[in-house]
Amino acid sequence: MSENEINLFIERNLTNFSVNSTGWNELIRKLLYEFALAGWNMEYRVFGKEKFGELRCYTYSEDEILNNKLKNIKDKYSKLSVKTCEICGSEGKMRAIGSWQTTLCLDHFLEQQPVIEIDDKQNIKRNNESVLNSKDIAKAEIEYDLQSLWLYTHHEESFYFSWQEPNYYLLLRSVPLSVFPEENQNEISAIFQDLRNCEICGYKAVHQRNCLRCHHEPWNDSGYFIQDYGEKSNYIKECQMDIFIDEDDYEKYFKHDRSFEKSPGHQILFTSEELSEYEKLLF
Repeated sequence: MSENEINLFIERNLTNFSVNSTGWNELIRKLLYEFALAGWNMEYRVFGKEKFGELRCYTYSEDEILNNKLKNIKDKYSKLSVKTCEICGSEGKMRAIGSWQTTLCLDHFLEQQPVIEIDDKQNIKRNNESVLNSKDIAKAEIEYDLQSLWLYTHHEESFYFSWQEPNYYLLLRSVPLSVFPEENQNEISAIFQDLRNCEICGYKAVHQRNCLRCHHEPWNDSGYFIQDYGEKSNYIKECQMDIFIDEDDYEKYFKHDRSFEKSPGHQILFTSEELSEYEKLLF
């Protein structure tokens, strides 16, 4: 087979892959090239798609030796795909956009994630586009331990918001209590009356046993904490280093969040040397 024949085979089959954008095109080209070298009959078409944020390729051969070669090639490029942005092809990782799994670089992840804003006219916006005005809310429903919010207008339109969006709690605070069911009103009001300072992230966001901002549990003298960390400063230090490393890009996304006040006098307990040692353990 000639190089030209392989290139024609690649271009013919590239469009048989149902993927979200062009970021994986180079991976698919390399996969098809390796198929050709492995002995795949280039007269046959090759199909694939994105599924759960991963590149999947569907082929079968009655030649067991060839089948094993193809499986190794498919596994190789599936693993590479979950490290490659589907949109631009740069380094990425598996992320959740709403209920969908997708593989994106940080920039394209941030572009697609909604950010709630409320302007001085009480317009509720997502990514700078107006969704509704607070005056138009006729009914509100709260679900899943106050982590999901449905807003309904007088025109029977409905809008869904989640704690996973920056400024969710700012929105929850701004919705009139009177539009919630009576059994939820005291519960919602209690959140914002009872907030305490978080020694880990430095925001006034601790409600009951968790911080609503960084999601860490405040230190207590239970056996679990003592056994694993010895003393309070060790626990706070490790949690702060996790936030700083920001492996899941949570802090980069939530830089837009204005739901909670900064705590006065908050202290960072780790040193740069301790952070370096901690990173070595993680990576």
